[in-house]
Amino acid sequence: MSNLILDRLSGLFFTLLGGLVLLGALQMPRYTERGAALYETPGFTPGLLGVALAMCGVILIFRPAGTAGKDFSFWNEVMGAAITRKRALAALGLTLGYGAILFGTVPYLIATFAFVFAFICTFELILIPADKPRETINRPRILMIATALALLVSFATRYVFQTLFLIQLP
Repeated sequence: MSNLILDRLSGLFFTLLGGLVLLGALQMPRYTERGAALYETPGFTPGLLGVALAMCGVILIFRPAGTAGKDFSFWNEVMGAAITRKRALAALGLTLGYGAILFGTVPYLIATFAFVFAFICTFELILIPADKPRETINRPRILMIATALALLVSFATRYVFQTLFLIQLP
């Protein structure tokens, strides 16, 4: 399958996804009966993001392929190494696990701490890039930094969402 076909299929996927996000945003309450302006409605930002995603998908569908349309050298370079594929799948798995399993079922601070800590430890201790020598890894230091960053991210995002954006987190 050439890059041209992959671009078209990806563009179609993102156009449909953006359209679905926009439809979901339009179904959210508008609170006009309470005097809320358009930009204050809960679906405003997701709607804008859905439109942007759909527009990027349309651009991907209709853009000319150019000389790189049949060349896979970029993807072979990016995804050619086994460790790179493992790192990409680990990032996808950790992110989906956080979003689909932890978020909403576990208190926000615990879920976010676990996600950030696991993410850092996975990529700094387990799935180490090939160009980083294993002998130079200071495990206690990485664990301390991972713990500190996970705590900082958990509490900072909770503060920003609940205090500044007035969004209650689970």
